[in-house]
Amino acid sequence: MQTEIFTIADAATISAGMLNMLGSFDHLGAPSFPARHSACVVICKLRMDHQDSGKHDLKLRIIDPDGQDVIPPADSSIDVTIDIDGSAHHTHLWHIRAFPLPKPGIFYIDAIVDGSLLARTPLFVKQKVRDTH
Repeated sequence: MQTEIFTIADAATISAGMLNMLGSFDHLGAPSFPARHSACVVICKLRMDHQDSGKHDLKLRIIDPDGQDVIPPADSSIDVTIDIDGSAHHTHLWHIRAFPLPKPGIFYIDAIVDGSLLARTPLFVKQKVRDTH
């Protein structure tokens, strides 16, 4: 199993088996903290082959600079059946409203499959300097 896409974006949908995403980002800014980002989606697209057949537990989590969960992790399971010469993908979209940003720093978004970290991407959260002119 490998990660094909793992990012945070403004929006994403799956239509007719195709992933459509808009505005992938890795930086956020706020004038003060704590703050909230209005809405976003974590996109996790996994590629699997025959040896990945079976049930797998998937957990997506976002941790702050201190390693604490910012919101409760998203837990799900997938059951994969793939022919011996086949390949398949699973795309998971985690829509988040009012995403909390308790403080500036480097946050991490993790994809954990069957208890092991499969992918990690950083989210750089900074305090915006207000223009005084």
